[in-house]
Amino acid sequence: MKTLLIVILLSIVSISTAHSQQPLSVACEPYGSVTINGSPASDNMLIIAYVGDIELARTITEGGQYSLFINLDDPDTPQREGYQPGDIINIRVNGNPTTPAFEAFAGRHRRDLEVVTLGVTLETWGRIKALFK
Repeated sequence: MKTLLIVILLSIVSISTAHSQQPLSVACEPYGSVTINGSPASDNMLIIAYVGDIELARTITEGGQYSLFINLDDPDTPQREGYQPGDIINIRVNGNPTTPAFEAFAGRHRRDLEVVTLGVTLETWGRIKALFK
């Protein structure tokens, strides 16, 4: 009976040790604040994560914040549906690039984003074009 109990306890310990060594998540989960020219982003702005020209994930802003879930790419499929280790993730807010870009990572990490635009309005652009006519 003691031998059976010892075998069961050793099995439980080895299973729990193996389970604890696995990563909690293999998804890349950046989150944080989004500012545009120094002000918090308004709600419902489109956030898209890219590697090169390949869209990996999208979400919207809420309360000046965002949270993305980017799956790890499955190498057994021909299409690219997630990140690969070493990829550089670029994020756009309503089509505008943000800083900083960052290397893909596994897990949940804070990455605050900033959009800096030149702030040229259509009226100003029209005046600039008129100068060159």
